[in-house]
Amino acid sequence: MRIQRLSLDRFGHFTNRQYDFGSGRDGHDFHIIYGPNEAGKTTTMEAVLRLFYGFPMRESYAFRHPRKNLQISATLEIEGALRNFTRLPSRSGALVDETGTAVPEAALSAHLAGLSELDYRRLLCLDDETIERGGEEIANAEGDIGRLLFSAAAGVADLSGVLDGIRERADAL
Repeated sequence: MRIQRLSLDRFGHFTNRQYDFGSGRDGHDFHIIYGPNEAGKTTTMEAVLRLFYGFPMRESYAFRHPRKNLQISATLEIEGALRNFTRLPSRSGALVDETGTAVPEAALSAHLAGLSELDYRRLLCLDDETIERGGEEIANAEGDIGRLLFSAAAGVADLSGVLDGIRERADAL
């Protein structure tokens, strides 16, 4: 699955904010959204998470638009075909296609490699908190550099501590 277009229709402080990531046919398929502080980088990342996993009951990004009016849309390339989805903050029928027809959650979840929202955040979302946690992990860890780099890149908190505990148990046996 690949995001071709993302629209923050009504989310955070955005109304009709569009990102066009192109078709991906040019071989470039890595995108970085950058900008000054408070430009909306984290808001955009959170919008992608809402698109994939839905809106929480207590929505922290409902400060310009009421929660009931929030909406995120995207064009996704799934197995070579383009599909349009819109995520709404409702209990049922929250994921709709381009005609406004509700589609099952599996229309997206089946293409997320089984990642829960927490796993997706840890592995694929790079934000200030993840960077700081990874830096602390490197600064406090002992062991080989590969373990440290994996831990920092994946954003897995306390990976070296877990591995050290397993090694201690193995040595005790």
